[in-house]
Amino acid sequence: MSLQNILSQYDSIDKKDFDEHIVEASLRSLSTSDNIQETDPELFTEIMAFRFYENSTKNDWGTYFGPMVVWNNDDGTVIESPSLSVVTESIIKYWEKRGLESVNPILTARYLGLVWDFHYKICDSIPSYTIGTAYIQSLLKIANEDYHKREVDVIEKLKRALTLSISFNNLELINDCKLAIISYDKRHSVDSKPGLWARAYDLLIDNKKLHLTEEEEGSLILELENKLARMTSGEKVDIWGADIAAERLANYYKKKNQQDQLYRVLTTILDAYEKTMNEKTSMQVSAGLEHLYKLFIKFNFKEEAEKILLELRALGPKVAAELKPISVSHDLPQDEIDKYIGQMTSGSLEQVLYKIVAEFIPSKEEAKRLVLQYSKTHPLLYIVGSQQIQDEKGRVIATIGSIEDDLEGHIVQQISQNLSMSSIFLRWVIQETIQKHNLDVENITDFISKSPVIEENRLTIIKEGLNAYFNGNFLSAIHLIIPQIEEAIRNLVEMVGGGVLKPSRTGGYNLRTFDDILRDKLVCEVFGEDITNYLIVLFTDQRGWNLRNNVCHGLANPNTFDYQTADRVLHALLFIGTLRTKES
Repeated sequence: MSLQNILSQYDSIDKKDFDEHIVEASLRSLSTSDNIQETDPELFTEIMAFRFYENSTKNDWGTYFGPMVVWNNDDGTVIESPSLSVVTESIIKYWEKRGLESVNPILTARYLGLVWDFHYKICDSIPSYTIGTAYIQSLLKIANEDYHKREVDVIEKLKRALTLSISFNNLELINDCKLAIISYDKRHSVDSKPGLWARAYDLLIDNKKLHLTEEEEGSLILELENKLARMTSGEKVDIWGADIAAERLANYYKKKNQQDQLYRVLTTILDAYEKTMNEKTSMQVSAGLEHLYKLFIKFNFKEEAEKILLELRALGPKVAAELKPISVSHDLPQDEIDKYIGQMTSGSLEQVLYKIVAEFIPSKEEAKRLVLQYSKTHPLLYIVGSQQIQDEKGRVIATIGSIEDDLEGHIVQQISQNLSMSSIFLRWVIQETIQKHNLDVENITDFISKSPVIEENRLTIIKEGLNAYFNGNFLSAIHLIIPQIEEAIRNLVEMVGGGVLKPSRTGGYNLRTFDDILRDKLVCEVFGEDITNYLIVLFTDQRGWNLRNNVCHGLANPNTFDYQTADRVLHALLFIGTLRTKES
């Protein structure tokens, strides 16, 4: 079969129920060479047209269309497929010709959409206005006459058409888009597919550039109300769809200042959640209550939110009981362990202490590399949003989103895991240093006393903490040393010209929080990113170890006060002890 035969199969006014990927697969079946760009340029150009991904978020091109896949090589280079670099002026001209002569709107929209999107980047000139309007009209034809195979893709095409029409300030096209969205929603709206009707509602109601009549707006709200009623009544509750409908209705009634209606909608979804709670685990119920709490707070119903919060707190112990520990074991050859410990503890005591400090500071870049690597081998763990971090009572203290939305959260989590995994090595090295170099309270005190940020009158407290540490009383050691590390870093900020105070409500001043101090740019300038990030993860980030807050606020589980935590606090203290005044 020839290229023209395949194109003619799809480029017919009567051909419906297919998508761009089907066209690409059919064209690709003609490829007989690994390098079709040279052996068959026309086929290559046609395949390329249907490979680009609409509404792409995977590129830095600043365009609507983007690569189908993006991946990072081990050497740090980025591979995109397809790549914008292969698109030339001649390819743009070919797509324009094909778009203007095609009769099927799916093909027309794809060719002209690429021309409109890429023309300026490739040809360094703005495409013709008629190309843009023809592109919009083909998108509307796809929706109005049900050409496309996938309904969710049609909603995206309608959004694209509306966005461009608004950018053109073409009132006729804007109105055509509005009518097309309303019509498509009426024909395809199904309660079990909120991904369709919710997006249609968002395009219509929340768009100030699109003017709905009172009748059109009332009809949309009535349909949402009917959906909410259907999904919350009867024995089977569709809590996901009901929640989506309720939140949009709540936003609508808030804007209209209709408090009674707003409260009715929120209590309806609250009752719906309560109907489903007997069927769920404590963890699922907790997640639902947390969502409801945020919903009531968002709409300023604080009394009801507080009641939900009380339920959430009471449920905490049951959630904690459902959590299961996960352990991983590794076999380490004893000769390699001995060699490592020997290398770490060779030299003078001062040299060993410097080596310990340097060795056990985690690299943020390495943690990022691991996160990206694991996201490829275990993608489901990283693309699912809102991982919840809970305390020992089952209370949610932090969340981590998907890797695209919250890479930083995943990096913090990875560093926390790395700290735990390296703790056994830190323990071995400390123990060997005690045996080999007689590490004790006095020589540690002598080592850290040279640091300008540790005041002499604080050494008495630190000594008490170190005595407790060497006697195995980790609970006392941790409680005594952490506040002195915090005070030392406050001293550092003041020494380099920063401020540690902020105005209080009573007219005086309060100390800035430890987390605020650690995130001060002056601290990062002195410590560098890795050390600053390490101290934040260790002491103040709820997604990390969060030792300062957990210990000082009485939130730490008794099991926290073990050698693993104490060793890390000692390590941070030793790092503070390495600071020296820079000579002019």
